[in-house]
Amino acid sequence: MGWRKYQKSYVKKRKGRGGKGLFWKKEWNKPCCMVLTLLLVVFCISHYHTSIRLASAAYLSKKLSGSCMRGAIISPASFKQTSENEYTMNIGHKKKAISTLLPFLQNAAVDLFQQYKIPVGAVVALDPSTGAILAMASQGNNPINHRLPLTLSSSYPAASIFKIVTLSAALEQEIIQPDDILKATKRLKYDGKWIQDSSNVSSGPISVGNALAKSCNTAFATMAIDVGHPCLEKYAARFGFNSKLCPDMPVEVSSAVISDETYDIAASGAGFGDINMSPLHGALIAASIANKGKIMKPTLVKQIVNTEGKILATPSSQVMRTPITPETAEIIKTMMVQTVHGEGNAHKAFYDRRGNPYLSGIKVAGKTGSLSCKSQPKNCTWFVGFAPADNPEIAIAVLIVNYDTWRAKACTVTRKLLEAYFEGKDKNSTLHMVNKRHVRDAGS
Repeated sequence: MGWRKYQKSYVKKRKGRGGKGLFWKKEWNKPCCMVLTLLLVVFCISHYHTSIRLASAAYLSKKLSGSCMRGAIISPASFKQTSENEYTMNIGHKKKAISTLLPFLQNAAVDLFQQYKIPVGAVVALDPSTGAILAMASQGNNPINHRLPLTLSSSYPAASIFKIVTLSAALEQEIIQPDDILKATKRLKYDGKWIQDSSNVSSGPISVGNALAKSCNTAFATMAIDVGHPCLEKYAARFGFNSKLCPDMPVEVSSAVISDETYDIAASGAGFGDINMSPLHGALIAASIANKGKIMKPTLVKQIVNTEGKILATPSSQVMRTPITPETAEIIKTMMVQTVHGEGNAHKAFYDRRGNPYLSGIKVAGKTGSLSCKSQPKNCTWFVGFAPADNPEIAIAVLIVNYDTWRAKACTVTRKLLEAYFEGKDKNSTLHMVNKRHVRDAGS
């Protein structure tokens, strides 16, 4: 389904339900309010654990009972940047929650939206090994007037990010081997419809890694046909499509509607089907490759402390789903590195004209996605990935929508955010060491 047809069908469905509902009309460009909207984070405390929910209500629905807080609903605006390195919110008498958000990374996302004058964009970054959300920001109105911010809404097509799902299915079902040579044919015809490659893909033999790095549509269309309809649907479900992604978050379902028609199977596998994805989901897909096939439950709460700073509770990391094996994740990771450091689509965004990397000494794994709308002045670009590739600390998804004027592509914004992350991390590490030294000197 094309972008125009997708929009029309969605709007038609909305109208058919009747009622207008409440919609977000303001741009989400402030660090505290643009993130966390309707985000539900639950973790339970029994003696040492607390149950907290973050949603859109602007009040606490229940009071503290003893040492437990059960079912409390807290406004997203309650999270405030209370220091240079911390967001917190008061959750009861002499208690507060410390957020996992990194202010320097959150602010960097907001600054980039403004710097490039991006009309519509969203960023989600998280720790792939724990699920801790490091940044969540969006800019511009949701085009289909959802109640959700873009970070949690599947308003836009997943595009070629879905190739990760297709490749996972093909590898695990042994349809292909990592060292196989595929064929790029410029275009293929199924059921009277064409699937075409972009101009950066030459006709002829192409490795599996380069097919992913260059996003070769014809190679992946053929791969999807070989995988078959039932298997492609099964792996879409394993990665979280067509079902509630996170049980404790109001994130919109990422839909993957794949019929058993030959063209639809081929187009879906290549990233042109009726498949939509939220930026949070994109970050979790990247995290699954970074975290050896495991997707951790996302969380925004790092700790619960009292006014003296004593830690009352720390949420534990939880595996939410395991779509692929560690072996498959390692193979795909190696291929995603080619997207950035090989001849892939993101190479120019991460290297200057002299061939020098902007992120010196840091290997990045990634996958690009793009979809141009010929009937409307909209160009949607994605980047999902993680770094450092060999010891991942951050998984990220960036969605950028440009109108008639190109402001920036998702891979460029991602590189800038990764620069901000590693620079901010080093700065905070240095400050921490200096503070420790001062404390030691004062006590000597």
